[in-house]
Amino acid sequence: MSTPAGLDNTSTPTVTSTTSTSTPSPTETAADPTPLATQTVSIPEQSAPPNSYVIHAVYDFALQQVSVKQVIRYTHLFDRPLNELILLVEPNRFANGFRMNQLVDASSGQSVNWELDGNLMRVYLEEPLSLQDRIELTADYVLQLPQIPPPSEDAKPQIYGYTERQTNLVDWYLWLPPYDEGQGWVVNPPAYFGEYTVYPLADFEVAFEVIHSPRDVVVAASSRPAQQGQNRWDFRFSRARNFALSISADFLVSETEVQGVKIRSYYFPMYQRQGEVVLTHTAQAFSLYSELFGPLPRTEISVVQADFLDGMEFDGLFFLSKGFYEIYDGTDKGYLTIISVHETAHLWWYAAVANDQAQHPWLDESLCTYAERLYYERYLPDLVDWWWYYRVNFYQPEGMIDLPVYDYQGYTAYRDAVYLRGATFLEELRQLLGDEKFFEGLRHYYAAQIENIASPNDFLATFESYGVDFSNIREKYFGSEE
Repeated sequence: MSTPAGLDNTSTPTVTSTTSTSTPSPTETAADPTPLATQTVSIPEQSAPPNSYVIHAVYDFALQQVSVKQVIRYTHLFDRPLNELILLVEPNRFANGFRMNQLVDASSGQSVNWELDGNLMRVYLEEPLSLQDRIELTADYVLQLPQIPPPSEDAKPQIYGYTERQTNLVDWYLWLPPYDEGQGWVVNPPAYFGEYTVYPLADFEVAFEVIHSPRDVVVAASSRPAQQGQNRWDFRFSRARNFALSISADFLVSETEVQGVKIRSYYFPMYQRQGEVVLTHTAQAFSLYSELFGPLPRTEISVVQADFLDGMEFDGLFFLSKGFYEIYDGTDKGYLTIISVHETAHLWWYAAVANDQAQHPWLDESLCTYAERLYYERYLPDLVDWWWYYRVNFYQPEGMIDLPVYDYQGYTAYRDAVYLRGATFLEELRQLLGDEKFFEGLRHYYAAQIENIASPNDFLATFESYGVDFSNIREKYFGSEE
């Protein structure tokens, strides 16, 4: 998630637009300086993820309903026997939002016992799962989509649901949280602000159909469709955290390609200039972060103008608030630039390297906020001081950066500590270590933790291995270890 702080917005568009053959005049940017540091770090191959989903979904535009038939496969990789599965059902957090028709054990053809409380479904197993045991469930259910409400000062923006011009399906299917042999299923209660979900890897096969729509729609998704027919899209997305969709009859699309990766910007009419600016910043950020952090195992990225006032990341797709497009003033002093590159960084810090967003939110948000600074340093060096003032120092942020999201006394305290002081922590660490060791450490952390759910100790141990004493910095930002 991006939490804007302070601000006002430029770019160098060189894009291919499916809606226009013209491109805006590029604004000047500084020539690329010498790369901060380069070293190839190999990424180890991993075994197949224990979770996989095959989903056939039919979206009835007229009824704002999604009928879903889903296969859920799970392989137990732990010695401790498992007596129940936990499935997360985020649509059930909305009134009348979820109706289960049937849940069946595919091997026996028998219905299984389950219990649903809020967003948490317990599936009781007749026989415990032992090491390497595999279970396959088939589910038949209906989602009644909620309308996305207008902005509110006392509630965070809602992403899931529909507006007059956009429907967003995020965390919309049944999914398994991570399993830890020591603590069991890793599930956090919903948070009033910030995020609380933790995503293990999974393989996705998604067939998506749209019916009863008065107009043809454009579908933005976490991956490009493997096949596409009349009002039907078939997707394959492997080794991913989640699968998101955004549907609109109003979307225009601009696209470009960087290092073999297709990047597409989806935006509403009247916002083509902003949509192409977003595309340029995303493409440049992708190139920079690939250099500084390591290669991203993705071939497609979707950037979607959100019909709500927030930015939000998902694997392979992120949303940017419509407000950023509306207040864009033609310069890079603003949200449109800052949050575009922030959300791009989440492809590395959230998707490729995951973390427990409720217990240790700084592990993705601090790194993504600091990635903004790296972007300005590379492409807009004259604005680095501006970024530090308006994004961070203006707020005089306080607070320890590694607290659970529930422990911060309000959204502002959470933002100031996790995003803003988190970026300051990384700057001080960089100054202490020097560029060579700092960026080498980031690449090694990324390579070691890609496809994992990382912990603060994983991150800090990477830099402690250089033998540099940063105990004073740790205490300043994390507090005493006692």
